[in-house]
Amino acid sequence: MEEQDGFTVLENKTIGRNLALFRKLRDKKAMEVADYVGIGEAAYTKYERGESKITVDIIQKVAEYLAIDPLQIVSVSPNHFVENVSNSPFAIHGSVQTSNEELNRVMLRLMESVVSVNERLITLLEEKKPKKY
Repeated sequence: MEEQDGFTVLENKTIGRNLALFRKLRDKKAMEVADYVGIGEAAYTKYERGESKITVDIIQKVAEYLAIDPLQIVSVSPNHFVENVSNSPFAIHGSVQTSNEELNRVMLRLMESVVSVNERLITLLEEKKPKKY
């Protein structure tokens, strides 16, 4: 990222790779994301290739469609998309290579399973709380 007249200019190529990475992890086609964002597929794939300036609005809409935190698109290195989570027994440390589509699907299923388990644990803990009258 670089500073220009007091504004931060985002690194288009890195963010573009992240857009493509998270789209593939969610098993979505570029056309599906483009339709949701309200642009053509060719215009969207230019964002993924880093050929067009990526706006916060585009990042927010893509993140919303893919159900991810928009900050991940901006901050995650393409080879480190699974972030370290402190104080979690389910933390995955280190990097994950994403060159294999099957591996991407397996990792996505793993992450979704971890989230599902955590949600179920929270529900069970909520049910076991003594009720206040």
